[in-house]
Amino acid sequence: MFKRCRVLIQPYADARFVSRMLTSALAWLLVLFSAASLVEPLAGRLAMALLMPLLLLGSLLVLLCVACMLYAPLAWLWAAVGSSGAAVVRVSNALCIERPGDRSAFPLLSLTSARLARSGGEVALKTDDGDVIRVRVDDPTDAERLIGAIAAGRAQGTWSVRLYDDLPPPLRRRLFVGLAALMSLICWSVLDPDVALSLGVVTGASAWGLAALLREGSAQRVLVAGSDGLSLRDDAGERFIPYACIERVDETALGVALVLAGGEEVPLTIVPPQLLRDPSETGLSMVLAERRREHLLALLRERSGRGAPEARRAGALLERRGLPARAWRAALRCLVSEAGADYRTAKLTREQAFAVLEDGGAPAELRIGAALALSASRDDETAARLRIAAEGCASRDVRLAIEQAAEGEIDDWTLERALSSSTAGPAAGALRATAPAA
Repeated sequence: MFKRCRVLIQPYADARFVSRMLTSALAWLLVLFSAASLVEPLAGRLAMALLMPLLLLGSLLVLLCVACMLYAPLAWLWAAVGSSGAAVVRVSNALCIERPGDRSAFPLLSLTSARLARSGGEVALKTDDGDVIRVRVDDPTDAERLIGAIAAGRAQGTWSVRLYDDLPPPLRRRLFVGLAALMSLICWSVLDPDVALSLGVVTGASAWGLAALLREGSAQRVLVAGSDGLSLRDDAGERFIPYACIERVDETALGVALVLAGGEEVPLTIVPPQLLRDPSETGLSMVLAERRREHLLALLRERSGRGAPEARRAGALLERRGLPARAWRAALRCLVSEAGADYRTAKLTREQAFAVLEDGGAPAELRIGAALALSASRDDETAARLRIAAEGCASRDVRLAIEQAAEGEIDDWTLERALSSSTAGPAAGALRATAPAA
C-alpha cells in the first residue's frame, strides 16, 4: 500500500472508443455512397426501392457521425486533463485508487505498460485499452516496489498474465487492401472514373472485412495459474495443464517453456516481443514483464511435483470407485470425524480432508470428494476454506465442481466434466497409494 500519493487518472479509453466509432461511421458512409452509385445506374426503375434502405442507414450513420464529432473533442480534452488528487494506492486483486468519495479499480491483467518519469518521481501505468494512471511516488525505489506488487498480484485466488505470440503481424489485411487498390486501377482504365472509384471502395471494404475475419494471432490469450495447475485461455476455449504433468520448466528469452509428460513442449511468451523491437518501450515496461516471468517461474518450481503427506494418506478413502455422484456423496457424508477413525470404520479428520482439498497436486476426484465430505460442516471456517480452495483452481470446470460440492450437491454432468478436464499425473498414483490407518 502506498499512502498520500498524488494520482492522475486519464481516461483515454473513452476518447479512443469515440474516435473509432467516428472513423467506422465515416468509412461505412463512404461504402454506402459507393454502393448507391453502383446500384442507381444498374437498377433502372427499381432504383428508389433499392436505395431506400441505403438512405435510411446512411441517415443513421450521419447522425452518429455528428454526435461523435461533437463528443470526441470533449472526450480527448477530458482525458488530457484527467482527474487528480491525493489518493491511497493499493494492490490487491486489482490496482485500487482510493480518494475521498471515489474509488477506482483497474484489473492487474490490463496493466501492460509502465514508465518512470525522467525526474524519477512519477510512474505512468497504461492499460491495454488506453487509460493512463500516473502515480507520483516519494522515492524512485517505490516505483519498482509498485511494479513488483502489480506483477505478483492475485485476483480471486489465482494469478494471471497475458500471453503473446512471438510472430510478425499477419500480412493478410495488407494483401487484401493491395488487391483492392489494384482492382480499382484496372477498373479505372476500362470504366468511368466514378464507377471505378465506387467499385474500388466496395472491394476495399469487402477485402478489409474478409481480412479481419481471417486474421491470425489476434485473439487475447491468458495464462491463469492456480493451486491445481495452469489454464491457457483464449476465445476458442481453455486448455488445462496440471502441475503433475509438467516434467521440466525451461527459461526462455521471452518467457518460459514447459516440457510435459510425453515430450510435448508448450512455449509461454510473457515478455511482449515489441519491447525488444521498439527502444522507446523499455524501462519499467520491461521490468514489469520480467517480474511477471520471474513470478511464474517461482510458482512453477514451487508447485510442480508437490504433494502433501496428509493428502497421500487420506486419498484412498475419498476415491469415487465408479459410483454415481449421488451415491458417492452419500458415502462421503459421514466420512469426516473430528475424532478420526474408530476401531470399526476408517474415517478422516477435518485436517486430513482439508489437506486433500488444499493440495493443488491432488487429482480433481479426491479434491471434489474432500469438498463433499466437508460440506456437512456448516461453520464459518469450513465455508471460508472451501471458498478459498475453489477460488484457487485454475481449471474452470474443477472450480465449478468444488463450488457445487461445497454446497453438498453435485450433478453427474458437472462431475464428469471436471474429471475429464483434469488429466491424472504422477501424483495421482501416490495419492491413491495408502489410506489412514484404522
